[in-house]
Amino acid sequence: MMKGFLKLLCVSSAFSCALSAQAQVLLDSSFEVQAQVQSTPFYSQPSGAKWGAGWNNWGWSSWQAIQPGGAWTGGALARTEEYATGWKWAHSGDVFGIIKDRQTMSQTFTATGDSVGTLNWFDANRSSWREHTWYGRPNDYSVTLTDSLGNVQTIGNFTSQVFLGSEANSWTNTGDDRFSLAGKKGWYSRTGNPVNLVSGVTYTLSFNSLSPYNYDSSGNVQGIDDRTTLLDDVQFSVTPVPEPATVTVLGLGLLGSSLARRSRKR
Repeated sequence: MMKGFLKLLCVSSAFSCALSAQAQVLLDSSFEVQAQVQSTPFYSQPSGAKWGAGWNNWGWSSWQAIQPGGAWTGGALARTEEYATGWKWAHSGDVFGIIKDRQTMSQTFTATGDSVGTLNWFDANRSSWREHTWYGRPNDYSVTLTDSLGNVQTIGNFTSQVFLGSEANSWTNTGDDRFSLAGKKGWYSRTGNPVNLVSGVTYTLSFNSLSPYNYDSSGNVQGIDDRTTLLDDVQFSVTPVPEPATVTVLGLGLLGSSLARRSRKR
């Protein structure tokens, strides 16, 4: 009888390992493939890196709207050292995503099993520079998961900001480190609320910029404030949810473990 319980214990351990395993459901989490798909221009560096337009290279901008053909829809992307983003560096690789004003950037996928999903990513703001003092202001954005029936789960509401340095003045500010290498490379780590996924259901993950509206003296909307959120390394991990039969086996395994310990004490 004890051997039977030990077998159940081994089975339960195997199930436990399987349930703890996590898988990524998103494609092109750092936007590198998207940049290849739409041939985003770059300047080759001695290291092999592909940078955007820096201070001395203003002939074009690597800041481009995301085009069809890749995993992402909406928003934009840019490369490291792109002057229009305040010379920001990608968190990894050479490319990062952008949402501004009231833009939404999204990716759609189908769940392959019942699971719990957890989203992790990095955000930052483009630095303000020269006379353009408004670029660095904080930007609010939400992250949502919507299924094919229109049901929405809110992963969270966040505010992006400049990494190091003050938010809204030129590079002449005393003590402002936003244009130091550490400031250009720095990003804020984010983790969203867990969400539930049902096998076979299609979901759309969305990053939604919530820049405020501008109003005139009469209260009429005059446009949307020019604010920006930069995004990179978007990782969506899922952990399988055990079926009832699996839970039963796990319970029996734990019972067998308990009885085994009691038997040894005797």
